[in-house]
Amino acid sequence: MALDTGEKTIIDYATEGSFEDVERVLKNHVPVDVHDEHGMTPLQHAAFKGHANICSLLLAHDADVNDHEHDQGYTALMFGALSGNSEVVRILLEAGAKTHQTNRIGRTAAQLAAFTGQKQCVDTINNYVTLEDLKYYTIPQGQETEGKLPESCVQGFQRLLITINFNPVHLLNIICKYSELYQPKSNLKRISNTLSLIIERSLDAFHTNEPNDTLAIKSHYIKTLIDVLLEKDTDDIEKTCNELHKKFVHGNENNNFRMYEEKFIRETIRNFPYKQCPLLQQLVRLIAPIPLGQNPSALSVLTTTLNGRAFEDEAPNRCDACGQLNATRRCTACKSISSIMENFVSNLANKLTGTTFQKNTDKKLSNSAEKLSNSAEKLSNSAEQLSNSAEQLSNSNDSNSFRKIQIPQAKIGLGSTEGDLISMIKRYLEIVGLVLIVWIFGYFQFSVSWILLIVFIYLFRKRQRAQFKERHKMLNEMNNNEEQYIRARLDELPSWVFFPDVERAEWLNRIIKQVWPYANKYLDKAVFHDVMIPMIRGTSVALSDFSFQKLDLGEIPPRIGGVKVYTDNVRDQVMMDIEVFYAGDAHVKVKVKGIVCGIKDIQFVGHLRIILSPLINTIPLVGAVTYFFLRNPSLDFKLTDAGTLIDIPALNDLMLVQINDILASMMVLPNRQVFPLVSDLQIGYLRWSNPQGVIRVIVIKAKDIVQADINLLGKGKSDPFVKVKAQGNVEYKTKTINNTTSPQWNEVFEFVIEQYESDAVEFEMYDEDPGKDDFLGRAQYPINTLVGKEAVNTWLTLQDVKRGSLNVSLQYFSLSTQKSALENIEKNNSQIMQQNKLSTALLVIFIDRCINLPSSKRTRREPNPFCRIKVDSIERKTQTFDSQTNPSFEHVSHILCSNPIQQQLIIEVCDARSNNEIIGIFQLPIKQIFDTDSMSIDSQTFPLKGVSEPLDNVSIVLHLSLHILSPGRPRSLSQLSATNTDQDITKDSLTRASPKRHSSDVQQQLVSSVLNPESKSITSSNSKTRLISDDPDLKSTPYGMIKLGISYAASRKSLSVTIHACKNLINVHRSNLPDPYVRVHLMPDFKKDVKKTKSIHDTINPVYDDVFEWSASLVEIRRQHLYIDVKNNSPLFANEKTRMGEIEIDLSNLDPENTSIAWYALQEPNTSAGGIMKIKYDAHDLTTHL
Repeated sequence: MALDTGEKTIIDYATEGSFEDVERVLKNHVPVDVHDEHGMTPLQHAAFKGHANICSLLLAHDADVNDHEHDQGYTALMFGALSGNSEVVRILLEAGAKTHQTNRIGRTAAQLAAFTGQKQCVDTINNYVTLEDLKYYTIPQGQETEGKLPESCVQGFQRLLITINFNPVHLLNIICKYSELYQPKSNLKRISNTLSLIIERSLDAFHTNEPNDTLAIKSHYIKTLIDVLLEKDTDDIEKTCNELHKKFVHGNENNNFRMYEEKFIRETIRNFPYKQCPLLQQLVRLIAPIPLGQNPSALSVLTTTLNGRAFEDEAPNRCDACGQLNATRRCTACKSISSIMENFVSNLANKLTGTTFQKNTDKKLSNSAEKLSNSAEKLSNSAEQLSNSAEQLSNSNDSNSFRKIQIPQAKIGLGSTEGDLISMIKRYLEIVGLVLIVWIFGYFQFSVSWILLIVFIYLFRKRQRAQFKERHKMLNEMNNNEEQYIRARLDELPSWVFFPDVERAEWLNRIIKQVWPYANKYLDKAVFHDVMIPMIRGTSVALSDFSFQKLDLGEIPPRIGGVKVYTDNVRDQVMMDIEVFYAGDAHVKVKVKGIVCGIKDIQFVGHLRIILSPLINTIPLVGAVTYFFLRNPSLDFKLTDAGTLIDIPALNDLMLVQINDILASMMVLPNRQVFPLVSDLQIGYLRWSNPQGVIRVIVIKAKDIVQADINLLGKGKSDPFVKVKAQGNVEYKTKTINNTTSPQWNEVFEFVIEQYESDAVEFEMYDEDPGKDDFLGRAQYPINTLVGKEAVNTWLTLQDVKRGSLNVSLQYFSLSTQKSALENIEKNNSQIMQQNKLSTALLVIFIDRCINLPSSKRTRREPNPFCRIKVDSIERKTQTFDSQTNPSFEHVSHILCSNPIQQQLIIEVCDARSNNEIIGIFQLPIKQIFDTDSMSIDSQTFPLKGVSEPLDNVSIVLHLSLHILSPGRPRSLSQLSATNTDQDITKDSLTRASPKRHSSDVQQQLVSSVLNPESKSITSSNSKTRLISDDPDLKSTPYGMIKLGISYAASRKSLSVTIHACKNLINVHRSNLPDPYVRVHLMPDFKKDVKKTKSIHDTINPVYDDVFEWSASLVEIRRQHLYIDVKNNSPLFANEKTRMGEIEIDLSNLDPENTSIAWYALQEPNTSAGGIMKIKYDAHDLTTHL
């Protein structure tokens, strides 16, 4: 809608900053919230230009401060933040501007200000407290006759809370400025009590995961300063402020360091009552290592932590006393206080030098006073001269010359070499190009969002390419000289890196290197042209003319990392796992529709399984070679030529997903490639061999995970989710639990297992972020330890992070062809699930080929066929073939069925060339497979039905088999409940579950039944646990006892130490009980991997039940000593002792078949009086002592 003259005029005047004209137009009743063609109001124009007086005027006429009709969703506060005028920001905040409102790309006003470098605006927004929030405390609550805060103090109190200058002198100046804060003195006491309430309310949010620890620490800081004023037994607050002012600004003679201020701030931080506050812990970590009297000062650290930057270094013009900005030497407030002090000193000097004093005082004291007065006068004059010189220098026009003097000259002048000159020219052109682009965007009035997007993409790609180069360099070094590379980085590798059952194959790598140049021609013909080109052309009509223009595999061959051979599984086969690396110099160019696109710097890592089967009694002794990847390999590369146009994050990731899907449909389980070595051998069965079983994984919950999210107030929480994968290309992901370090998921996933001998279920936890997700740890559980056992519930320690544990339940199901097993598995599932259905059977589908597919009626050409396989909502897809009427798919799909009696199998044969049009369809109730004697249909030809008209002699060849899941030894619910001894954990899992239901959530009764807290300290069901009595030799120790669980899981090659509890610890506090925690580490090889429990408040009998793990071989673990140190979590600068007791345990007698749970006597810290203990494996069972 077009603007009339008045509306357009007010927008122009607001932009220009003409106060009188805006006021005149408003008197003519022109609407104050009109919008221009971009949706901007006059208030937004004024805020963007930094006109504070215009903003106040428009707001006085009821302008909407939160209007967000702008094209990109910007508000007046966002424009004010971009202007850099903190006064405009303050005015808008006082008018009720919403700080958390976001624009179209999800950015708040504070984030926009931070992005454009407007630091003062960022601090103003983040530290602002509204008057309405403070007026709450002026209203009487309940039986109160008056509010906690006097109403007259609200404005001055707000000024104290929103300041970003935490210099105590500046806070004293604010108190002196607002006399209503201390007149009468009782107002200060009420303000102190109000601050205590604000601290408590701010940290009460810890229970709702929304703490405001910045406001809490700031309030405590102000409260401490007010309490110091209240301690003085006088009603003259101004005089007390002046005395404190003098103490705070007084510095040491040597370095002018303000020692009184330093001690005050350190003591204030030390006395903060909430020790669990993350921001407090960050302050303590930063201040504690700094010796008293050395920089950086505690004030600098406090300001940096609370404001997110070094406030002192923001501007050179600041007050020497209070640190306030825009003051040459002293601000107005400090000058007034200084004049009072100077008068006081002058009067004192006159008295000291007077006649009366000379007659009645010692002559030496008079001379000393006279010298002191002269020195003070000289110092004052020198300071004035220095201040005047600095002011003249800063106001001079030749300020650039001053800056040049400060820069030391380089040893080699700029441009002294050709390389320097070229580098300077390149940098110059880069800057000119960047400025030109920004100018063009501004000239054509593009939105600032485009610039933000381009900068983000540029930085993201720059970071990605740096990581890519680093990985490529690392793999190249490993390819060229693996031994030298590993030896050079031994110190960087953790001590548990070893390969106990994987054999080196250097002889094979040398052979590959020798034959690699000759393999180029074979791979060019047999792989790329005969296999890759038809497959790629068949995926889409747009790729029908796909061809390789250049195919150079380079001189660097792939490398075999290690080989593991299995010969004990099946008599007539040999199975091996091979780790394949490739980081070569291959360069491939392809041509599509006349466009050339290339890739180079290919990186590939995968675990390839090769099966030599069947073994025959004639040369070559092996009938065929079957090969496939156990899970999706890692693939990356760099695009060249026209490919660089799509080398941006979203398109690049989409392309990698498509390539991985193609690779998975060919060579990732359950799909495999078979290469026959003899001609008269039937190899069809090798492509669809039945899997061995199914694993059901329940991801229950986690605890004590790393805090990954960082906000302006310091460390926050995390938004964790878990990725679960086993074999094949299937990966599941839990839902995301927001803002917690103790998430609870209760989700179930099921995996089909081809071979269980060598693989593991892998868990990876991430923190969900808008960009790249942060890593929170990984864990794994070997599959072979689950076979033949009932469900295993355990806590897994997250690896590669500082802390965290994941609670999972796993159960392995074998596959049965007995029809009666269906009733058993349904009964088993009904015991633990009542609403959501779990799988009861596995359907194996092998699509061999299609026969006589018709040509497309639309294009009159042979189809590009592929198959879609559906069972209810589950869908699978085969690879696409190029121009074939009799395609040989040889595709295997595994589909888990929850109700095979009622479900139906649907296979659709489609044509990719005709926009995925359905050629024919096949339908079969799964019950028909169940009703056969062997629950299988061997290689049978089925007719395909047309969608719109019948098809003649069009068929599909299938092999179908159904397998019923058979549990090991499932326990009943009563048995599961009987084993649960920790009622707190069960109750916790029931009460903290989310009321919303996910499609794969586990019922609450499942969680409460499978949780077994003793599994944290017991490794496996066949391990024998021995409960040990107190050590009779050390009963007399006065330092208390500690209960430990020590075990070794040979299947996972992991030492597990459980800190159960302590009792009768010594008290190191003078008045209160201690806050004990336990530090655990192994020596000598794991000395850097220190683990510790949580701190238990006010007790000498703490209970922890924390589990810690170290991954290493049994031989390596037996060489270690376990060090246990019980410490008191004392506050910073506390006088009480921190160490409460320690023990050292020799692990040389560690028994992997047994678990020890025993009480050990703690010894005196820092002594060797107790000696070194052994793990207790007593034969007798004295559980009553525990």
